[in-house]
Amino acid sequence: MLRLLCFIGSGILLGGIVSALVGPPGAAAWAFPVGLIVLVFSVVLLAVGRSMRGVQLGDPKLAAAATEDGRIALARVDALTQTGTFINEQPLCELELTVRPVHGDAYRTVVRRVVQLTEIPRFQPGSRHVVAVLVAGQPDVAFTEHDAGAEIWADTELPPAAAAGPVLRPAPGGLRADGTRRSPLIGTGRRGRPIRIAVFVLAGLLAGAAVVLPYRAGLAETLAALPQGHLHADLREPLPLERALATLAAETGEDRVTSISVSDDLVRIEAPAKPGGLNVDSWYVRRGAVTHTGAGSIQPESAGEFFEMAELDGAAVARAIDEAAELVADEIDTEAALDALMYHVSRTLAEHPDDPWTHERTGPVVVDFSLSDDYRSASFRVNADGTGLERTDG
Repeated sequence: MLRLLCFIGSGILLGGIVSALVGPPGAAAWAFPVGLIVLVFSVVLLAVGRSMRGVQLGDPKLAAAATEDGRIALARVDALTQTGTFINEQPLCELELTVRPVHGDAYRTVVRRVVQLTEIPRFQPGSRHVVAVLVAGQPDVAFTEHDAGAEIWADTELPPAAAAGPVLRPAPGGLRADGTRRSPLIGTGRRGRPIRIAVFVLAGLLAGAAVVLPYRAGLAETLAALPQGHLHADLREPLPLERALATLAAETGEDRVTSISVSDDLVRIEAPAKPGGLNVDSWYVRRGAVTHTGAGSIQPESAGEFFEMAELDGAAVARAIDEAAELVADEIDTEAALDALMYHVSRTLAEHPDDPWTHERTGPVVVDFSLSDDYRSASFRVNADGTGLERTDG
């Protein structure tokens, strides 16, 4: 179970790292502390469990049942070794025993238990103790408080350790009160290792996938951009721009907008707050995730200020931008200018001879952009279909 938690924690942590790379800022921020806590917690408990493996917890009911059934034996301590682990400042020790049951042959086994510092002389090599054989035919034994010098043991001889055979270690898993052994759902032996590894890895992958799932659109963009040597898609390019606008249209339920702003990693629109309405809200998509930021900065005065997102020809506008860069190549560092480029799409102000101060934006759909470096800047305007490029800064 702890190993399973370890892999799940690793999966959450890995999913958080992937989400941070492919998702918007702050994506799956919760995954880092949660994954790290689960991972550290499980690793620490695994280390504790490994050090405590085989420790005799001493179930009184199990020992009492063995004693009542006559499963008792005389045991000699052949070796006392400290494991290096301390529990409540008392050493965890491993004791090698030679055991002579009342019925049956002598054998050797190992008991791991906490030995109080004051009890260490009692368990010195050569000391004799009465133990309960917890399960018939198994090497599990537990120390009792019976007197090893009692008359019943007077004629009991313990063979030399070398003559009692190899050391028999208790099987993995604790013993229940009825003498059965707790076994893991998946075997801990070599035969169960491939299944264990497959289950653990699958659990880690599923945990990671659950973290990344909300950012699958950003992951898809990253996978598409990697062959071009980029970690993220450039939303100013035609295909990523088309996908971003489609994502926004699906989120808002509208393809009408009053403005579109495009940069390398963000596309923002102002669209009807409710389908068919006049009031507009602002949405943006970044690395596949859509964010709704509330009311738009400029509210339209009439439905004529809206235009359809499909009117923006991203490929044609990209060509017009390249053309503008060629026109100012002698004035501006166009490489730096194109890297920082962003553009804005909206309708121009209406032309009313009788009302020169109108604020209605019901004119043609145009794209405004600037190319600038540290020293100079040039502003341009082009129609949304890529035609009519003109410089607007004089």
